[in-house]
Amino acid sequence: MRFQALPDSALPASLRSVGYIVEPIGETQRILPHAITEELTTTSSGAMVPVTEGSTRAVTTRVTHAAIAVVVQLNLRLP
Repeated sequence: MRFQALPDSALPASLRSVGYIVEPIGETQRILPHAITEELTTTSSGAMVPVTEGSTRAVTTRVTHAAIAVVVQLNLRLP
């Protein structure tokens, strides 16, 4: 069976740990609906603005956006 996973996914290692043979066979790209996460805070006027790095203001909203992401293609076989 072939499957795709994000490069930092723990799934391939988890499958290996229970005895499956997992081999990388390449990379490709996919459009993922949650690839970008934007954190916003509310100003005193009620406007939503992006949270800046180092800011102590609370994040009031998280918005996700679709984007193209690199994924690893893997082959899964029984031992």
